[in-house]
Amino acid sequence: MSRSPPDPPDGVSNINSQPGVIDDTSVHALKDELESSSDLSEEIFDKLTRFVPDEEVQDSPSEEWRKSALSYLEECIEYRDGIRPGSLRPREELPELVRRTTIGGWVWYNFSGSVEHSRPESDADTHERGKYLFFTPDEARELEDIVVEEFGTRPYRGAKIPTVLGKQEDWVLVLYQGDNRYWYDVRGVHHDPPRVRFRGFKQDSATRRGEYSERFEQSRE
Repeated sequence: MSRSPPDPPDGVSNINSQPGVIDDTSVHALKDELESSSDLSEEIFDKLTRFVPDEEVQDSPSEEWRKSALSYLEECIEYRDGIRPGSLRPREELPELVRRTTIGGWVWYNFSGSVEHSRPESDADTHERGKYLFFTPDEARELEDIVVEEFGTRPYRGAKIPTVLGKQEDWVLVLYQGDNRYWYDVRGVHHDPPRVRFRGFKQDSATRRGEYSERFEQSRE
């Protein structure tokens, strides 16, 4: 199967690139809506045309438009299913508040709920945004389980897992947070080599410069 996302038809937003990206569950919901009724709701129409230039949006959706939009959504689902690691849980088994979006080289995760901090900001030794990194030589499902557990325990900005193995031949989880106050907590729970290796917290600025902190280097030992 091609690893390139399908092109949207005329009058439909591209749901596989910013700013119009839609998560996997919502893509299925839109498809089901288009399949079940020819009387398209204004809400669904707006979601599928939100980033289409005004002059290209139909005054009212035609049956031809509905069919082309439905075909596009079906192709998007097939594309995303084709690039998503097979070991990840089925969409129906994800917690309702965990949203997964499969696009490009990554499976992205966001949490639509709210979790309060259990540690004060003073517990962090860096107050810059960054990410915790985890690796496993086994299945990507090991890392998705960490995402689901952590999302329900501590507040995070998001997470991602690659769709294919990189040169290191390990699956990697990138778990984004505003600081590293939970370094010891997440290491204590999830560092279980060789199955899962916690590799520390890396600041976003260090990523841009290609640098690693002393604590990050120590976590590799």
